[in-house]
Amino acid sequence: MCNLETKELKNALIAFMCTWGLQILCCITVRNPLTLIFFGVFYYIGKKVQANKKKGMIPAITFALLLSIVAVLLFGQASVAGFSSSLFKILGMGIMFVGLFLSYFRVFQLVFGIGEPFGFGKAKAACNGGLKNTAVNNKRNMPLGDTTVFLLAFIICMLCWLPYFLYEYPGIMTADSIVQYEQAIGRIPWSNHHPVVHTLVISLCYRLGLSITGDVNKAISFYTVFQMLFLAGCCSRVVVQIKKLLGNVWGILLPLAFFALVPFNAVFAVTIWKDVPFAGIMMLMGCTLCEMALKEKKSIADAITFTIEGIMVSLFRSNGWYGFLISIPFVIYIFRKDAAKLIISAITVIAVVIIVKGPVMSAANIAGPDFAESLSLPVQQVARVLVEDRELSEKDKSLIDAVIDTTYIHELYAPDFADNIKELVRAGHHEVLEKNKLEYLGLWFRLGFRHPIDYLRAWFDLEGGYVYSDIPYEVGNIDGIMQNDYGLIPTPLIGGKAVVKGKEILIKLGSFIPLYGMLWCAGAYTWIVVLSLFILIINRKDAKSKRFLPLFILQLAIILTLLIAAPMVDFRYEYGIVMLMPLTVAICVIIKGRKTTDFD
Repeated sequence: MCNLETKELKNALIAFMCTWGLQILCCITVRNPLTLIFFGVFYYIGKKVQANKKKGMIPAITFALLLSIVAVLLFGQASVAGFSSSLFKILGMGIMFVGLFLSYFRVFQLVFGIGEPFGFGKAKAACNGGLKNTAVNNKRNMPLGDTTVFLLAFIICMLCWLPYFLYEYPGIMTADSIVQYEQAIGRIPWSNHHPVVHTLVISLCYRLGLSITGDVNKAISFYTVFQMLFLAGCCSRVVVQIKKLLGNVWGILLPLAFFALVPFNAVFAVTIWKDVPFAGIMMLMGCTLCEMALKEKKSIADAITFTIEGIMVSLFRSNGWYGFLISIPFVIYIFRKDAAKLIISAITVIAVVIIVKGPVMSAANIAGPDFAESLSLPVQQVARVLVEDRELSEKDKSLIDAVIDTTYIHELYAPDFADNIKELVRAGHHEVLEKNKLEYLGLWFRLGFRHPIDYLRAWFDLEGGYVYSDIPYEVGNIDGIMQNDYGLIPTPLIGGKAVVKGKEILIKLGSFIPLYGMLWCAGAYTWIVVLSLFILIINRKDAKSKRFLPLFILQLAIILTLLIAAPMVDFRYEYGIVMLMPLTVAICVIIKGRKTTDFD
């Protein structure tokens, strides 16, 4: 690694420690946006002071040391009071001391022109050009082929996820998982409330496993293994795509580390949720759109692949269907040289999805989601007006009373969870709401016009976590199988205190380490997509970079559906965006660092 890269990494490490120390001192969470500001400020200071002469070093170090000791003595215990473990309290105070010392010294460096004592030298001439050109310079020197990279990434993901599978055997099953299992075994009627194609995959894997083993727990593990294999394959596909874009070893190691080592990926890989295969499908679609962006002319195979993946995106989640419909005009416009192929693909996807969701499901007596399911945000906003005891007109009050019993509205209303109010609608006369949609749409507009602050607060309480990072919710902290009457029970193949404690620590690190903690909140990924789209739009010098627009539009469309229709803030709802993050960042790197000709 050249001196310039080493220099940048050291500067980033110091900025990180400064951030960590200040985060503990200020008693803010690792998801607080201030942590990003702290890191950016100290990284910038480090860049500014690298050329300073080494003068006044000893007094600066002495004062920084004394100030750090005083700060820790005065505020240390209070700052770590929220830590449950004594070990974490001691570790927290140590990190706080180191971070504050580096922070004070950085400030002295900036103010008094003090030099750099941490071994930074001037970058050698060989490194001129910076990190931007690394991908271009190394592209032809990549020693590993695509197939080798794919297989290595696949094996590493599976090996890293294997302990979670053994500990959570036969898989993690929540309430949603049990409902789909009940449909798969015929205990309750099939419904597209949870995507019927996903339930069908569960059913096929389960029946195959049952025919081989005769045991329900071993049988359901067949699906869990299938899901792990599928997700590992999708992750490997993304790693290969990034390797093609960046052409260097970091294009392999960084995304692979994210997929294989970040614990929530391993937890989700063994959790029987529709969100996990949907995330894999989003990854495949992202790679296809990226491949199309890199080609001057799209082949028939590209159109077929796009069609198949478009059908899967649309059938595995409702918001995937809406996201596809929103993005398809951009796909056709951006790739207008191949418009004929893509229009045929789009028509095929739309036709197949409409036929499957319409005549096919009707013939199979498969019910779709009820109308109340799509009203998470509107009913929550109207309920907020009622909970705040706002004055209503007689007309509006009668419309509300015709649908729900408002007697227990105060007890049932949960600001961050819409299902309670939706169940209240279902328990009332929801058919009145369905038959008079326009009238109730008018009610919603009138109340919103009169009480906009109530509506805004209701929206933020319900969906704010998709745009603001510092909203608490658990990620990956799930275990076992929900109690059921079907003989499905957790049967860990490995265990013991070391395994349990190790998993607990790995999950808790997401709430302990700044910057890394941002990987554990949906709002951070939303802003990555928004900033990436902004970088793409303002990059006017390179028209070819606009070819990546459909990928960002698809992601943004998915996010927008969550902002207006999600029943709560849940990390898994945005998991498809999360798993595309390495590819999104890689595209931004080449947009900012490459020339037009590098896209050919």
